[in-house]
Amino acid sequence: MTDTSDDNLLARVGKQARVSPIWIVPIVALLIGCWLIYDNYTRAGKQITLSMSNAEGIEAGKTKIKVHSVDIGLVEQVKLSEDLGHIQVIARIAPDAQPLLVKDTQLWVVKPRIGLEGISGLNTVISGAYIQLQPGKGHEETDEFTVLDQPPISLNGAGGVHINLIGTVGNALRIGDPVTYQGLRVGRVASATFDPKQRKMQHELFIEQPYDVLITENTRFWTTVGIDLKLDSEGFKASIPTVESLIAGGVSFGHADNRPMGKPVASETTFELYANEEAARQQTYDQYLEYVLLVDDTVRGLSSGAPVEFRGLRVGTVMQVPWKFNSPARKQDFNYAIPVLIHLEPGRLADSGKADLNEWKSRLGIMLKNGLHATLKSGNLLTGSLFVDLNMDKHARKVNYKAQTFEGLPVLPTSATSLAQIEQKLSDLLDKLNKLNVEPVLSGLDKNLQQSEQTLREIRALSQQVNQFVAQPEFQQMPANLNQTMQELRTTIKGLSPESPAYQELSSTLQRLEKVLREVQPLVRTLNEQPNAILFDRKPGNDPLPLAPATP
Repeated sequence: MTDTSDDNLLARVGKQARVSPIWIVPIVALLIGCWLIYDNYTRAGKQITLSMSNAEGIEAGKTKIKVHSVDIGLVEQVKLSEDLGHIQVIARIAPDAQPLLVKDTQLWVVKPRIGLEGISGLNTVISGAYIQLQPGKGHEETDEFTVLDQPPISLNGAGGVHINLIGTVGNALRIGDPVTYQGLRVGRVASATFDPKQRKMQHELFIEQPYDVLITENTRFWTTVGIDLKLDSEGFKASIPTVESLIAGGVSFGHADNRPMGKPVASETTFELYANEEAARQQTYDQYLEYVLLVDDTVRGLSSGAPVEFRGLRVGTVMQVPWKFNSPARKQDFNYAIPVLIHLEPGRLADSGKADLNEWKSRLGIMLKNGLHATLKSGNLLTGSLFVDLNMDKHARKVNYKAQTFEGLPVLPTSATSLAQIEQKLSDLLDKLNKLNVEPVLSGLDKNLQQSEQTLREIRALSQQVNQFVAQPEFQQMPANLNQTMQELRTTIKGLSPESPAYQELSSTLQRLEKVLREVQPLVRTLNEQPNAILFDRKPGNDPLPLAPATP
């Protein structure tokens, strides 16, 4: 039986027992687990978020992130963004590569590509695509990046300068197109965007070192659009770029030949992109004097951009044909002449490309008083294109020049074109011919024709008589008779030759005659001295007395 007394129900007070040693094992295991978790976290590296337009070739757990072909990370997760507009890629970077995760670091997907440089990324056909990381130079860390659709223009952080270009839609360039200087590739097109408000393309160029010093304040940019053939008033021109530019286009730049290069520009400077090299060079001459031509003749063949020349030297450009055609001043004061706006550019004749416009304005004023005028002339017979030729008119010097203006601009006097002058001369000639009294002339010509016909009839009758005479037998025998006569004459002449007997007998007779004459000469001399010597004896002559010797 159980004892239930009060003494037995009293509690006994004693010392509490110590913690059991068995708890040491779980505590140590917990510490080891925490250490392993921390060690695994520190070894796994930093987690980053990548934004991509598409996930082509990207696989979670397989796609790697590389720098200079060294693995520094791995893609862990690929998913859509919350707004479903792009792809989010969760990747983890190795701890030793975490200093590379700065603001200006660039990433792009390396996969097989066919571009201007050839075929690249063929090694990824077997190994699969991977993400290439190009370290930045900044110090601000981040864990969110946007993956580029194309590799960056300046690989490995190459130095250079970035240039902004603004051009029309027709001058649109593509990312990666080459930038050339005198045929040498010096950069690439980094970006191309369209501004719908301004309706212009905005491009960013990257010019590599050491060619960035070529970009100065006087640099002009233009598009390269394959083979450029031009046939205008200045003749035939052909421009053939490099093979790369011929295939893909691109942009070129340069400087005017007679102007200094100027000072280098800072990065992000904005330039205008021109349609071709000629348009870019025309903009080099930004100093000009505006004049208006009021042309009374046709302007067919004259277009904007046509040259203005002075005795063969280009001094300006035609800007607009026609210019303010509906102006009331044209109808009232200028007899419906066609206005043409031109720019005279003195910088074309200056060594430095700069000119004093005030000095040139006064100089042109003097030239206008001395007969300066403009004429439209044909520059190319094939295309019919015209250009403006400035020259001095000697006849205009005698006329007082009167300055005129049209819509606030001075008017440069014009003269008729060469064709118009020829037409005027032909018209004057026809007028003179119409005024001539041609009836007497025609009647005289009629009489002359009648007399000519009569003369022809007489000549025809005479020729018939001659033919009849020639046809007579006597005339036919005349050549034979003449031939016989010539033979007889030849025989006669042969008989008089030195070898003939007649000639020898005649020579002998002459010799005897000469001998007789010598013998008769004394008789003739005696008869001359004394005619009666035949009948009487000849008187003896006195003996000649010798002369006495000379006295000393």
